Amino acid sequence: MKKYYIYILTAVLPILWGACNNGDDIDTKHSIFSTEPMEHNGFDEWLLANYTYPYNVDFKYRMQDIESDHKYNLVPADYDKSVALAKIIKHVWMEAYTELAGPAFLRSYVPKTFHLIGSPAYDSSGTKVLGTAEGGKKITLYEVNSLDFENVDIEVLNEYYFKTMHHEFAHILHQKRNYDPSFDRITEGKYVGSDWYFYVAENGNSYLREDADAWPEGFVTAYAMSEAREDFVENIAMYVTHDQAYWDNMLKVAGTAGAAIINQKFTIVYNYMLETWGINLDDLREIVLRRQQEIPELDLSTIE
Repeated sequence: MKKYYIYILTAVLPILWGACNNGDDIDTKHSIFSTEPMEHNGFDEWLLANYTYPYNVDFKYRMQDIESDHKYNLVPADYDKSVALAKIIKHVWMEAYTELAGPAFLRSYVPKTFHLIGSPAYDSSGTKVLGTAEGGKKITLYEVNSLDFENVDIEVLNEYYFKTMHHEFAHILHQKRNYDPSFDRITEGKYVGSDWYFYVAENGNSYLREDADAWPEGFVTAYAMSEAREDFVENIAMYVTHDQAYWDNMLKVAGTAGAAIINQKFTIVYNYMLETWGINLDDLREIVLRRQQEIPELDLSTIE
């Protein structure tokens, strides 16, 4: 894969160089690469009006070398898909918190940079990275180019984006004001670190650990088994992006012991969000789920 990536760059660069030397016009208004000076297009103006001015957020859809993680082979996000995702994020995520807690709350704690990448990223273990957050200041979302915005699937959007964003935002909140440390001790001996994505069965074979495999152990997702802080924020992310039927089924599959542990943890999570931040997770979930259903009504077309 790495050699193929270099090969593609080698093949394309002479073409770009030739185009510049021949004086051909380059569509800088819609370029997926960040160059200076960059002419603003209609989407840039829309981002200023909908992200930068109200929330002090810099939404980066052009690939910038300084913003990208060089340990991954990455490609830029498609322009049209960046437009669609920016509109969906605003409606389903940004405005959900604004509706519940007001714009000042989101403006105070939201990461100041959103960065879109077109391709997926994989860590050294081969696990796909859906998103990263850097010190509460930047969220990077990957695999934008794989999305089909003509046939929006909210479960795919949740898995790739919204669960990640609620997860990372919850990290920011607990880093500002810590949660009850008794949470960490409930399943203290069950966290498995980087081995969360697989387990070794009695026959000695290794298998991918699905979320349902984690439920009887008292965790809402497989990733929640990695460590206590991830466990804490996964409770928030899963609760607000799924309806009560999903939650009830999870508790049923978890069994008596697993459900008791999940409920014990979630009580701490729920009270923390309500008492520390004034966020009622039931109200937030209702707003998020309603806004998810409104996605088909949004105009996701390109802004010129």
